[in-house]
Amino acid sequence: MFRNWLSFFPNSPKFPSNKIRRLDRAKIEKITALSRSFVRGADCSFSFPKKTEIQKPKYRLPFLQNLTPWIPFFVVLLCFQSSLEAFPLSIEESKNYRDIGKYFEYVVVPEQESSLDRILREDTIWRPNPKATISFSQVKDPLWLRITLIHYGNLPHTFFLHFSSPVVDVFELHTQVKGNWITQVSGEQVLQKNKPIYSHIPAFPITLSPDETRAIYVKINSANPIFNFVSIYNSRSFIAFSKKQDIFFAAYFGAGFMMFLFSLFLANTLRYRKFFFYFFYLATVLLINLFSTGFMQYIEIGNSHTWKNYLFPITIYLTSVFGLLFTIEFLETEKNFPKVNKLAKGFILLFISLIFTIFFLELRNFIQLGVSLVIIPILLVLFISLMAVIKSKKKLEVVLFLLAFGSILLGGALNTLTVQGFIKPIHLSSYSLPLGSAIEVFFLSMALVLKVSDYRKATEEKQELDLQLKIAQKLQSGLLPQKRTHANGYALGFRYSPASDIGGDFVQFIVKENEIGLFLCDVSGHGIPAAMIASMAKVSLQIWDDSLDRPAYAAERIRLSLLSSLSGHFLSAFFVYLHPEKNIMKIANAGHHPLIYLDRNGNIEHITSQGRAINEYIEAQVVEKTLPLPKSGTLILFTDGVIEARKSTTGELFGEERFLSILQTLADKDPQTICDQVITEVEKFQKSKRSDDDVTILAISLDKET
Repeated sequence: MFRNWLSFFPNSPKFPSNKIRRLDRAKIEKITALSRSFVRGADCSFSFPKKTEIQKPKYRLPFLQNLTPWIPFFVVLLCFQSSLEAFPLSIEESKNYRDIGKYFEYVVVPEQESSLDRILREDTIWRPNPKATISFSQVKDPLWLRITLIHYGNLPHTFFLHFSSPVVDVFELHTQVKGNWITQVSGEQVLQKNKPIYSHIPAFPITLSPDETRAIYVKINSANPIFNFVSIYNSRSFIAFSKKQDIFFAAYFGAGFMMFLFSLFLANTLRYRKFFFYFFYLATVLLINLFSTGFMQYIEIGNSHTWKNYLFPITIYLTSVFGLLFTIEFLETEKNFPKVNKLAKGFILLFISLIFTIFFLELRNFIQLGVSLVIIPILLVLFISLMAVIKSKKKLEVVLFLLAFGSILLGGALNTLTVQGFIKPIHLSSYSLPLGSAIEVFFLSMALVLKVSDYRKATEEKQELDLQLKIAQKLQSGLLPQKRTHANGYALGFRYSPASDIGGDFVQFIVKENEIGLFLCDVSGHGIPAAMIASMAKVSLQIWDDSLDRPAYAAERIRLSLLSSLSGHFLSAFFVYLHPEKNIMKIANAGHHPLIYLDRNGNIEHITSQGRAINEYIEAQVVEKTLPLPKSGTLILFTDGVIEARKSTTGELFGEERFLSILQTLADKDPQTICDQVITEVEKFQKSKRSDDDVTILAISLDKET
């Protein structure tokens, strides 16, 4: 091209032979670069050099001496942006790869004036590309690029013009071949069947003959910020590059899909929220990498790809949301760092709300906002994980969690520096984002494996505890009296509602000829320890069976037998001895609630005697009391779980007054009905079938049935 320009002018120096021309090709490019750098200056004015300066150039090159008279003229042509094409960029088959972004010229035109005919007009002002990359983040109108290529070789060769960014909506390449304009399209919004190469990367084949010069025009139309490395490959190197990428990303997405299934298995098997959050986080990370690597272009729904422009930023927001949710669950921030946990939840709500700004913001601004804000959750996760590492240095899974999000931050930083042109797109930087996310997924998977191991140990311990609990439940059921409705012709009633699976209340009926013994005890606390003490109390109660008419003596003997086994616990108990034929009733109270006598008219009388609860520190000093046995009515024993039941909303106590009022309404009812109705009213009051303490009630009618 440069040689053709010179041929327009008289007395222009002749180009040397082909051999010499190739030797001086580097000199031509030096002159081209020098002239272009001169034009890029703010001021294009110049003064002609003096004659002596022309006669004594600094570099005495024969070729330059021949061109010296014409240099000012060429500078003038470049300053005025004439219709002549830019200096050609030489490409050779022997060179595998070359970055050519800095050799482009560009112009931005309104959409209505973005046709090729308009761009080819003489008044189009082309500007040198200011960076080594094609970087135009704020451009909304179509961007046109121009470059002129010349092929020095002996045979025709097909080169590949490769654009690194897969998220640009549409690339249009226009070039003239044998007088006809040829158009090729690629990019995010172009169906695969319409692309020049069936690939996830935008690449255009350009076939050049020896010494052929060709101008290339590329139109970029995108709703996304435009960042591109532009490279030229020879055929062999491009095929090798494509295969290498395909192998790498096939392995990457294959491993990612396996991890996706693994996380789904964990979430479904273990049923922990953190595994569900990890499943959704991994899904969004893989989706983002489908966009960043260009493989999303293989997914086609109908004849429009517009939905991808909306899916990409929404995926970024969802990745931030699920990443933070997974972090606060995995690192248990609510328990360990409550203030930071509130901050993280605030950002979660922020990112969820930002998703809905898609209805108000322009698509480009919506995308730019998501790309800019994604750094916030990454830094917050790193901060939380660093705090967790400091607090629990011995937990390897926390260290792995920190390394995981550190790797994605490093990968994202390298990717940003690459697309901005600060780092060349060598293999590491080109694959920095998928590599960073791959390392992240690996570390997170290792952390989850350790977490699963902990859960397995916890599950085994829980299974062992459940086994012990089942044994304790069987033991507890043995403490309860056998299903019995009468004792020596007198109706009985009984209800028991434990606070947990097993409790510490214990009831026993002892029935002999003409004698009835009622025993109710309440061990402090509930659960397995209380049940164990209650079971030992039942064994000790055999002492009373031998001397049923001596309840106070039985209370003291039971206390002595339990003395070494209470371990800080205590129990309250009430003994009732009935002899209907003799019309006597003996009672012994060891720190329990009084016995209630309810007559048929609804009158209530409390019957009790002196005595302390059975414990290992102070003697009970239980006093036995003998009373006449009423002819009718109902005797009722209960534990404090009845009157201390609480309303779940306000914490209000059920109370003794409400309990006695219910009993008065049930004065003419049988003992079992009384017990059932009291338990029902307690459950209604607290709005739950589980209380804070064991609830037990026992009743016997004094009206003998015939």
